[in-house]
Amino acid sequence: MEALWWPMMVLFITLLIFLVSGLWLGVGITLVAIIGGFFFTDLPVAGIITRIQFSQSTSYTLMAIPMFVLMGQILFYSGIVDHLYKGLTPWVSRLPGKLLQTNVLSCTLMSAITGSTVATAATISSISVPILRERGYATGPVVGTIGGAALGLLIPPSLYFIIYGMLTEQSISRLYTAGLLPGLMTQLMFMVFVGVLATVRPQLTPGREPITKWDLLYSLPRVLPTIGLIALVLGMIYLGISTVTEAAAIGVLGAFILMIAFRRFSWRDVKTSLFNTVRISGMIIFIMMAAMVLANIIGYLGIPTQLARMVTESSIASPGVIFLLIVLMYLFLGTFLDGMAMVLLTLPVVFPVIIALGYDPIWFGVVLALMIEIAQITPPMGFGIYVLQSSTGLPLTHIMKWQLPFVIIMLLAVLLLYVFPQIALYLPATMR
Repeated sequence: MEALWWPMMVLFITLLIFLVSGLWLGVGITLVAIIGGFFFTDLPVAGIITRIQFSQSTSYTLMAIPMFVLMGQILFYSGIVDHLYKGLTPWVSRLPGKLLQTNVLSCTLMSAITGSTVATAATISSISVPILRERGYATGPVVGTIGGAALGLLIPPSLYFIIYGMLTEQSISRLYTAGLLPGLMTQLMFMVFVGVLATVRPQLTPGREPITKWDLLYSLPRVLPTIGLIALVLGMIYLGISTVTEAAAIGVLGAFILMIAFRRFSWRDVKTSLFNTVRISGMIIFIMMAAMVLANIIGYLGIPTQLARMVTESSIASPGVIFLLIVLMYLFLGTFLDGMAMVLLTLPVVFPVIIALGYDPIWFGVVLALMIEIAQITPPMGFGIYVLQSSTGLPLTHIMKWQLPFVIIMLLAVLLLYVFPQIALYLPATMR
């Protein structure tokens, strides 16, 4: 093990330098892999890079990423999300918390549309903040419910689960179904918190929303088509009717149909959606390929195997203590690394340790998704915080204050998943 400390330190310090320098993440990871392969192995590094890039760029499963991104882009630019938000309002306005509950539910459905936490926070904040400010809602709870409840990486169809599944060779369909109940459970915990907060401090949610049964009836055409599309995509995956990639393609077709049905079709919006899809997908796939190259180099050095052996042979700490240390590590890393980058950089080392400890890889994928969500709203690198600041103009300290309760709730959700792993594993076990 002593022989591995030197290459580990060199790779870690080099990567840290590249991150601090502002170099593109994919380029930085690739350079670290090249340095590690050239100085510490006898591998043909150039051959490994080209082999991985070719094999991954032609992967059938990888096609799901641009498909889901395009589905979210079409629904966003067609204005369907605005219909969704306003359609949900009559159904939750009489709950404790009133329109704050609309934020939570809208974030849940928007997460299922985009598969992205940042995109969910940006979209819902642009719609809800002006409406709730006009009605006299305190801005703190408003940004809290948006930033905390934007679980785009946990609620399927999550782009994170595709990347995690490919890096760890796990079933993406099972990861999707595993994330469903924990995602709904966490959102329900958010709604309970908002209800209790509004009951204790009613001044945060002023006024009474005048809602009639006709308002509920008229809101259905705004809500049901989008919910139906989400249910169709996830249902086909869960029932084994289609693969994730095929379900994503059906989601794109459904998004186009809704765009036409809502009379929001525009070639300009289609062009913008396609352009953004290429940009976002290209960035994600490039970073993932770079991470796979680095994982190959680290694996050849034997670092994951040695760490896993050291952990399993250690009599000092129990699996529970080691899991707690891993959670604390991700909490720390999440303060200065982007959530997805954090996973790509650590998974090649952490995953073998998790498997050696006897934890289920599908279950850990869900836990890790929650840890990334926490990283999205923890300073100074939480992108969700800056998205909310740009939408509201509020001081960062005020936004961070209202994210804290949601961070605590997500940590509580991690604890519940640890104590009751069947919350994540029940649905995958029933899949066909």
